[in-house]
Amino acid sequence: MQPSRSNHRLRRALLVATASLSALVMIVAAVGLGLLVWGDANRDTLLQEPSPAPGESAQPAAYTGRCAERSCNYLLLGSDSREGLTPEEQQYTGTNEDIGGEFRSDTIVLVHVTPDDKQATFVSFPRDLWVEIPGDGYGKINSAFEGGVEGGGAHRVARTVTDLTGIRIDHVLYVDLNGFSDIVDALGGVEMCIPYPMQDELTGLDLAAGCQTLDGYTALAYVRTRHQPCDRIPDFARIARQQQFLRAVISKMLSPTQVWRLPGLVGPVLDGLTVDEGLTIAELAYLAGQLRGVSTGAADFRTVPSSPGWEGELSVVHMNPEAQQLFARLREDRPLGDLGKTAGETPPSPAVIGTAVYDRRSLGAATDVFVVLLKSGFNTGYALRPFPVSDLPGEVPVTGSAILYDPGSVDGEAMAQVVRGYLPNLEIVPATRDLLPEGVNVAVVVGANYELPPPPEDGPTSTVDCPTTA
Repeated sequence: MQPSRSNHRLRRALLVATASLSALVMIVAAVGLGLLVWGDANRDTLLQEPSPAPGESAQPAAYTGRCAERSCNYLLLGSDSREGLTPEEQQYTGTNEDIGGEFRSDTIVLVHVTPDDKQATFVSFPRDLWVEIPGDGYGKINSAFEGGVEGGGAHRVARTVTDLTGIRIDHVLYVDLNGFSDIVDALGGVEMCIPYPMQDELTGLDLAAGCQTLDGYTALAYVRTRHQPCDRIPDFARIARQQQFLRAVISKMLSPTQVWRLPGLVGPVLDGLTVDEGLTIAELAYLAGQLRGVSTGAADFRTVPSSPGWEGELSVVHMNPEAQQLFARLREDRPLGDLGKTAGETPPSPAVIGTAVYDRRSLGAATDVFVVLLKSGFNTGYALRPFPVSDLPGEVPVTGSAILYDPGSVDGEAMAQVVRGYLPNLEIVPATRDLLPEGVNVAVVVGANYELPPPPEDGPTSTVDCPTTA
């Protein structure tokens, strides 16, 4: 997200962001040979693509190697396999036997990378999406992973996604519950700000409100929970939290204080992942080189446009017609507009809300607000700190502090209410579209005497207390 009226502060922020990624590339290059030898010898790889069974698609997912001079597509799969979890952890998550003894891919994300545009688009597929699975007929998309990695489940999901979207899959990366937890711990945890206390007996989630560091176990519980009071459609709400968490991870990894730790993280991260045979360390280094200059603002989060429905007595999610528009624009590397930014009956994810903070002689309070929003997974774009209020191109409709939004935007008020969930002592005020810079959905103006409120002790008890849905 970049305000349309550039200034020297923005240019400096861009240079810092670029320097962070350039440092990463130099590190990869400096240790590339050693990493290549070590990584190729130690990484877990998916079994080779099995021959199509009768009735399966004749066009399997193609893992095409280096993505030179074109877009590249990565399929990220997270399964609910309990393998590797301790008996104590399985008391909360259940065992594989408890979930029926089957593998299911409960997280399916297509990452579309366009190096020329320095852009990465993350498209989440609802786990209950009703699709045709090659060789198996119709079912929920997460059931395509049945059999797990060793049973060809990852390849089957890739073929399903390719058949559904017309988008080739270049590489597949898979992580189970234990691997996810280990990767978060290897990162030293992930800082997040939680707007209200959250509990979920089914995932073991027990979080107080406020800013805190989530370890692997707690982060896992957070991204898996789908039973919070505001979760009108649990599948969509869980995706929104996953996108929020991913944005927070990206923000942490691109910070100047973290980039120098990356070489030491290669081993632990690879230990938690299983990848296709064509995805080598050299390929990852090449991708890093192509993406020099990417910042948190260049990560674009979307959800396959869909709606809840039924197949007989089975609760499912059906794809909406505009989903094919989204897939076509991805295939052709065209702008996506608002396609898939929000999901029906679900408050917008912080990850999709372009948010800017403006300082009106706040004596440091604006910086505090900016840090809270950054750690909450909001899309703060290229900014590394608040902008002065004088950067706004018109007169602010309030004299003090407020949350401003465009009333002409379809999801503008809903986005403003999500921001207010983290800043409940600020008023929501409509603004004119020309006041908000390009890419900014919500602007937070912080004036003198503003103080962040203490974290709430109680959360919403019903949907009446929840933000407006998209």
